[in-house]
Amino acid sequence: MVADASDVMIAQRFGYGYLDMFGANTYHNIDKILDIYYLFFELIVASRWTNIYARRTATVLFVWRAAGAALFEVTRVRWLFLAAPNIFENFYLAWTIILKWFRRFKFTTYKLIIILLLVGIPKIVQEYLMHYVYVDQTWNFLRDTLFWWLY
Repeated sequence: MVADASDVMIAQRFGYGYLDMFGANTYHNIDKILDIYYLFFELIVASRWTNIYARRTATVLFVWRAAGAALFEVTRVRWLFLAAPNIFENFYLAWTIILKWFRRFKFTTYKLIIILLLVGIPKIVQEYLMHYVYVDQTWNFLRDTLFWWLY
C-alpha cells in the first residue's frame, strides 16, 4: 500500500520514460491494473474471514471498485472513481484491525454502517480530490511537501 501511495512520485523521480514506450497515460493504466492485482490478494484473505457479513461486504466493495476501474479504462470518464471509490481497501484494513485488537466485536448492521461511513467518507473525499479536482496537483503537492529531499 505504501508502494501504491508513492509510486507516482517514484516514477516522476526517475522519469516516465520507461513507460512512455507503451503510449500516453501508460503509468495510469498500469497503476490501475496493479491496484486491482494487489487488492485481489486482499480479497483472497477476506474470503477466508469467518464473519459472513464482513466477507460479503469486502467482496461487494472489491467487485464495485474493480468494475469502476474497468469502466474507467474503457471510457476514460474520471467521475467513475467517485462512483466506485476504493473503499474496499480501507474496509479491509478496518476489519483486520478489529480482528486483531477487538476480538469480542459483534458485527451488526448498525456497526457495519458506522464502519463504512468511517472508512468510506475519507476515501470518497480523497478520490474526489486526487482523481477529479486536482489530478496531477495532488501528487505534486505531496512530492514537494513530503518527498522534497528526493528531488
